[in-house]
Amino acid sequence: MSDLRVAVIGGGLAGLTFCVALGKQSNIKMDLYEAAHEFGEVGAGIGMWYRTQQIMEKLGLQDDLAALQGEVKKGDAVAFHFRKSDQPKGLSFYDMNATGGMLPFHRASFQKVLIKHLPPSCTSHFGKRLVSYDDPASGPITLHFKDGTTAECDVLVGADGIKSAVRATLVSNLAKEGKITKEEATQPNPVWSGTVVYRNLVPKERLEAQAPGHRALTVPGMYCGKNKHLVVFSIDKGAQINVVAFCSDPSKEGTQYSEDSKQWVVDVPKEELLQQYEGWEPECIDRPTRWAINVAQKMSTCVSSRVAIIGDSAHAMTPNLGSGAGQAIEDAYVLAALIANPKCTRSSLPRVLQIYDEVRPPKASNVRHLSRTNGLIYEFNGAGFEHIGLHDENVSSEVLTQIGKEAEGHWEWAWKNSAEEDRERAVLMLSGI
Repeated sequence: MSDLRVAVIGGGLAGLTFCVALGKQSNIKMDLYEAAHEFGEVGAGIGMWYRTQQIMEKLGLQDDLAALQGEVKKGDAVAFHFRKSDQPKGLSFYDMNATGGMLPFHRASFQKVLIKHLPPSCTSHFGKRLVSYDDPASGPITLHFKDGTTAECDVLVGADGIKSAVRATLVSNLAKEGKITKEEATQPNPVWSGTVVYRNLVPKERLEAQAPGHRALTVPGMYCGKNKHLVVFSIDKGAQINVVAFCSDPSKEGTQYSEDSKQWVVDVPKEELLQQYEGWEPECIDRPTRWAINVAQKMSTCVSSRVAIIGDSAHAMTPNLGSGAGQAIEDAYVLAALIANPKCTRSSLPRVLQIYDEVRPPKASNVRHLSRTNGLIYEFNGAGFEHIGLHDENVSSEVLTQIGKEAEGHWEWAWKNSAEEDRERAVLMLSGI
């Protein structure tokens, strides 16, 4: 219905994709509220699997993304080359093939494509940090911003990230209504995964000069070791090499991150990273930034009345499947299809959002579980691999191959299944309204 007012909190990948998807299907008025004074993405490279590539094609973004990527792979391609690298001389042990391969993008470049496709029905507002909202039994939802201003809407979509203010109010309201347990309402959210990552972009020219013909110039790499692993792949048409170095302490999972006065992102000297990876085969990295990988706690529901949360607000996960952005995009794609449907009216909104809640969060929760599992596998902590020690050079080729196959098995949903099935299922459920 054209007079429905939709408010979206957060101008990251989830919020922007939702606005693009809804704008492709309707002329519903949208207000997009971003806390910063301009659109901006934090981070470097992201990978896009075939399942997400298909959504991009449905939204008409494939040509712009192809221009960023350069050559787009057809059919099966090597998505990751696995090596055991926690020893002076590394050992290659598995090639993971995936339909469509893994398309790498610079996060900010991908965001610019989404901004370019924002529909005329979407109005962007900057410097608007949500504090809370009121969702009365009747009448519009009222949004309260940090600058003292307010706004109204009929349906609220929280895409405001892992520290989501929308989630905080949603959980509070659900607790007051007795719709979630006290334990869920009071659990700390988010929590630390026990992992930090060191991120860096290495110019292609510098890598070629220091290591001519390095495999990272042509093939994405997964460098595995005890309690640590690196993910390396090129972005910007090969102009830069995205390096993400993981360091984990499994005993700290579920705690609160406390280093550096709880700053989640800090610049650190190269020596800190080199010390962490002492004894590994040499790689090229400089001026890293250390990120604490925090995750959202599992929720029994991601909706309340006329409010829904998507993306990291609902299910921030470890990046071990490269699927956090993809899951946010799937949330946006399915929810937009539901709200654009003629069956969605002011009176039916609560049921419409319940359908989203029945279809999407369980899928994202499973991906989050698989991502955590693969993180353990890469670092030789997965079930059956705990016996592998630090800098252990006596691991059999059979065990290493098993590691590669198990990791691939947890990833296959990303190219063997389609999000279109979830979208169609959700829309079909509307027929019962």
